[in-house]
Amino acid sequence: MDIMKNRKIDFQKLISYGFKEENNNYEYHTVLIPNEYDMIIKFSKEGILSTRVIDLELNDDYYLINVKSAKGEHLERIRELYYSKLEDVINLCSDIEVFKSNQAKEIIIYIKEKYNHDPEFLWEKFAGNAVFRNSETKKWYAALLTISKRKLGLDSDDIIDIIDLRNSTNEIKKLVDNKKYFPGYHMNKEHWFTIPLDGSTQIEDIFKYIDISYKIK
Repeated sequence: MDIMKNRKIDFQKLISYGFKEENNNYEYHTVLIPNEYDMIIKFSKEGILSTRVIDLELNDDYYLINVKSAKGEHLERIRELYYSKLEDVINLCSDIEVFKSNQAKEIIIYIKEKYNHDPEFLWEKFAGNAVFRNSETKKWYAALLTISKRKLGLDSDDIIDIIDLRNSTNEIKKLVDNKKYFPGYHMNKEHWFTIPLDGSTQIEDIFKYIDISYKIK
């Protein structure tokens, strides 16, 4: 379902929300319309979502909820309640997971632990772009993006995570080799450079460059 795109379920949060764990599944029962419709939300241990709406009068699934062409005031009311509850569960019990690479995940943890900053997703149309901002200066010091390798001038359409970082102009000239380090993608190339998060650069080196970028005023 699209509602789960770029989201990762936190099973402990499901338990806190009221889900019951049974046979490696997490299940939640709620009332949509008293004495008329109930809703069941279920997550497998792999985080796969499934739902049911129960027509209490018929004691059977209310299948119209999933028929896109079906219309009607009563149905729309049920759908509104259904999606409202589902979005509430997703928002409270899952985390954004746009970036798939291990290095991107390590970077997010590192910045959170050292600077207490979370990635900011500023553009609704570009869900694969996030920035980190200095709390004092409000300036960006890092950007995480998901792009095609071809956008770095590489002969591949593979999708990768990258990080844009600031540094001195002289240091950037020394670093950029178009193999491990690239001119800043979508940034001022005199002040920013790009590192593909594909393991070609050691994570400790990336942390070092993050710290340098953070200190630049």
